[in-house]
Amino acid sequence: MHIVDMVSFWARTDPDRPAIIQPEVITSYKGLASAIDSVSNRIAALNLDRAAPIAVAVANPVVLLSILFALLRLGYSASPVNRTLFPHLRSNGIRDLIYDLDGQVSSGGRNIRLDASWLPIDGGKSAQPVPRRAKTDAVVDGGIVFFTSGTTGLPKKFVQTSLGLEQRILHQNMNACVTSQKALVIAGLTTAYGFNATCELLYPGKTVCYSPHAESSLNLIATFGIDAIIASPQQVLSLAGLYEKFPSHDLSSLQAILLGGASISREGAKRIQATLCRNVINKYASTEAGIAALAPMDRLPEISGAAGFLAPWAEVEIVDEAGTVLSSGSEGFIRYRTPQFLANLVGIEPQAPAGLEKRWFYPGDIGYITEDGVLCIAGRTTDVINRGGFKISAVKIAGIIETLTSVKEAAACGVEGKSGLEEVWVAVVPNGEIDAAKIKTLVANHDEGGVEVDEVFVVDEIPRGDLGKVQKIRLKDMLLKLKRGA
Repeated sequence: MHIVDMVSFWARTDPDRPAIIQPEVITSYKGLASAIDSVSNRIAALNLDRAAPIAVAVANPVVLLSILFALLRLGYSASPVNRTLFPHLRSNGIRDLIYDLDGQVSSGGRNIRLDASWLPIDGGKSAQPVPRRAKTDAVVDGGIVFFTSGTTGLPKKFVQTSLGLEQRILHQNMNACVTSQKALVIAGLTTAYGFNATCELLYPGKTVCYSPHAESSLNLIATFGIDAIIASPQQVLSLAGLYEKFPSHDLSSLQAILLGGASISREGAKRIQATLCRNVINKYASTEAGIAALAPMDRLPEISGAAGFLAPWAEVEIVDEAGTVLSSGSEGFIRYRTPQFLANLVGIEPQAPAGLEKRWFYPGDIGYITEDGVLCIAGRTTDVINRGGFKISAVKIAGIIETLTSVKEAAACGVEGKSGLEEVWVAVVPNGEIDAAKIKTLVANHDEGGVEVDEVFVVDEIPRGDLGKVQKIRLKDMLLKLKRGA
């Protein structure tokens, strides 16, 4: 069942049920469905090119969702974007833009300014809704085009088909881990994580909560009794830091915190548990293939990099460079496939030859699987630093350093030194006085370290993407500039 059909269903059966809560407004399912109907009629009259995705840059999450759902209903592909992505749209085949953000707009296509006439007046019913476009042999349901930055900081296009979204909701609904009725989604709607989490909540008729700032998030939780948070580790750690400064907010309604989008250290998870909520659920997933493993942190063994138990819908293997499957406990390249991944392939490559179901997704991570079925992450292939023949994960180095109470955040990368060999450079955000010699000794003597750190830099912040992943290219550039200016 399509997500738009489910929103319409809840609008008919329980019209006053809250669909979306924001700090100053509550939108019911009837209100959301009416907005989708109204926007659908407006878009249908524009006669946009169905062969090309439509970019949408709108600040209000309810309006943004209404436009995205309307485009999907009409068979278009939609791409939720922010202003920083405008220069990259045309090169990725996106010419038309629906927007309400001031400033630069897209070039080479239609720039369609959103105004109040797009939406129903006073929450009333719009004109007769446009029916959802039927799928035929010649027309494939539209999908969502996301741009992910990952660790590079450079936009990378990915298409999630409507069928892929349905498979994610039906087979990989992370929210089934908790009985949440009202969840605060901190991950933005321009990310696959935030959009998919929103759909997973709206599909069964639950309530999605959004807040523009961490400060108002605490008020929102206390005011509306929000029982779950869905966010990246970095976003939740920021919220935990704010709560530590202002602990008067009542967060007793929280039942679970669901983490995704980036890895988290044991120390980070324990801080969240001690500050916000004991029940912290971690997942290992990707935009392309969805969830491969997940588990409450308290259920995971005390193993470095333990990410979760293998999900029953995912085929997960550890292989060597030749693609040979390795035994339990052996470290190698992670590959997996899910119904969501295969559905996206079918939608994107409808004319692909037989054997599509045997394709694998390689997320670019190194890890192993224990005999108990726990997926453990050793690091990314791009995170491996080769220092004089000794290879170590930059993530492990950062995790070791973050055990120091004087360090708020840390990140490591490999930089070519004067000798031509790769050196280990570290950036730390201070939580007190930083002792570079202590950091170097800690990493060199640690069981999972054993490598010399060449440079330690104290910085105000570490460059990260929307979901908290360290952007290695920007990090390296920043450290090189600091080195040159020293």
